[in-house]
Parts: sequence; structure tokens; C-alpha cells
Amino acid sequence: MLQSRRGFLIGAGAVLTAAFVKDARSFIQRTNEPLMASPSEVVETMYWHEIPDDGYQLTLGPWSFPPPPPTWREFFVKEGIPHLTDVEIEKLCSSHCIQPGDFDKPVQRRYWEDWFDITSGPLARAYHLLQRIDLGPSRGSGRGPHLEFNVGSHPGDSTHYVNAKDMLSLSLLQARLLDLKLPIRIAKGE
Repeated sequence: MLQSRRGFLIGAGAVLTAAFVKDARSFIQRTNEPLMASPSEVVETMYWHEIPDDGYQLTLGPWSFPPPPPTWREFFVKEGIPHLTDVEIEKLCSSHCIQPGDFDKPVQRRYWEDWFDITSGPLARAYHLLQRIDLGPSRGSGRGPHLEFNVGSHPGDSTHYVNAKDMLSLSLLQARLLDLKLPIRIAKGE
């Protein structure tokens, strides 16, 4: 389900200029690749994956399946969830439908897969990063370059993901990340 659309602010007073858009469109026509300038320092890579009829899906880090579930205790420690006092233990047991004796058992598979799709997987990480940064205004129309922020693609699915409409949107996204001095490179996924 489409949750929101965000476009890029282009033109007078904007960081991305009309000249850049013209150059990017020309480059895309000649090469059939987005125009990408890499940051001087790369700390993280965002990958784009072509999705027929839906543009380009973005992942922060390589696309992957969920790893094997950790134990509940490992999960609580990694996520910084308090779990040592009687009150904390009671609250966790109630909210996760587990017993204190379950802390050293693996996290239930369905819960772990949902957590991955909503919070910690590469699709969700790209979604949450791009939601936090200023990319430009929300867009109601389907015209122009934009990103689509989605939650689930069918009933019962809660995967958080972002699709770039086209190669121009990918080019503008990389340019905006550079403008914000974020050390993130955008590259084609495998």
C-alpha cells in the first residue's frame, strides 16, 4: 500500500538546479543509467533494484533474507530494550507473550521476520533513513521525479520499503544525499 510520495525541490532557491536535471536527463538518455556522483567518503551503500512496473526499490546495504533469529535475550540486548528488573521482565513477557524462561530461546520466527521487514532489514533501513531526511515536499501528483514510501504490498504484509519512480529520481536522490553531506553512495544492486 502506498503510504506517501515525496518529490525533489528543483529550481530557484533549491539545492538541486534545473541545469542538473537537464544534465541528468541527457546522461540517462545516452547511457540508460542514472547520473551518480559518489561522496568523497562512503560509509554506507544504498542499492537500487529494478522492479518491473514499479521503478527501482531501494535497500540500505545489500538485499538479504532475515538471518536466523537470535534468542530473546540477545534481541533485547542488541535493541537496547531494558530486561533486567522484575518490572521490565513483566512488561516484556506481557507485550511479547513469552515467559522469563523463554529469554534464552530463539525469537519466534514470525515476530523476527516482521521485525526484519519493519525495522532492521535493508528495505526497512532505507525507508526509515529516507523518511528522516529532508528530500523535498510531499507530492500528490504522479508527475515528476519522486520516491514512493510504502508499507506492505498486500493484506497482511507490513514490509516498509521505498521505490524511486525512475532513473532521474535516483540521480536526484544521490545529488540530494551529497548536498546533505551524507556519506552514502547509491549503486545498482545485484
